[in-house]
Amino acid sequence: MWTAGAVLVVAVSLGVPAYSLTHWMLVGTSFGIDVADLGAAGLVTLEVAGLGALATTLLALPVGVLAARHRSRATAALEASTYVAHALPGITVGLALVFLGIRVLPGVYQETPLLVLGYAVLFLPLAVGSVRTAVAAVPPVLEEVGRSLGHGRAAVLARVTLPLAAPGVAAGAALVFLTAAKELPATLLLRPTGADTLAVRLWSHTGAGQYAAAAPYAILLVVLAAVPVLLLDRAARR
Repeated sequence: MWTAGAVLVVAVSLGVPAYSLTHWMLVGTSFGIDVADLGAAGLVTLEVAGLGALATTLLALPVGVLAARHRSRATAALEASTYVAHALPGITVGLALVFLGIRVLPGVYQETPLLVLGYAVLFLPLAVGSVRTAVAAVPPVLEEVGRSLGHGRAAVLARVTLPLAAPGVAAGAALVFLTAAKELPATLLLRPTGADTLAVRLWSHTGAGQYAAAAPYAILLVVLAAVPVLLLDRAARR
């Protein structure tokens, strides 16, 4: 009975959105699709979400490694501090970075680096958790063998620990990518002028009640979200 209930919940949660998107996509097709605008929004989404995932993962690596291998009050506090901004609404972080870009660092407001910084601030805990878990799963004895062969800590980290933890680190990067791709409040405030992501275009159309026009953007966003998940699943199975 419990299994049937779980299957029913999954079927409803996936089936209703799929039916709705298909319906509005068919309606939108009859009115025509702005392929150029759809493609441009898709490319912008890939660019900013990809850069956000890369920057966030690089920032998360030292924190995750320290949390996994050098547990102390200091590292615990450092790891916990990454969750502070994640607990805040995206619009709060966006407004803070708008102030930073206008008053402190003139010239970076509404530029890609500031948006990437916003994604890193918001989603750093997602990557830190994945890195910490992946590094903790690597047997410490392998690192000790590397040290016994005359390699330093940095060399062992680069040649032993990180290659073995790579699937988990990549999973964290994919999670950040998926979350950044659909993030809206901070993106609205920080995106470069004229660079609309799929989430922004989807919001603008649905806000005007143009559901048929919004459907292609929603479907493309779902496709972009599914691709890295499928690739990671295939890599994990291998």
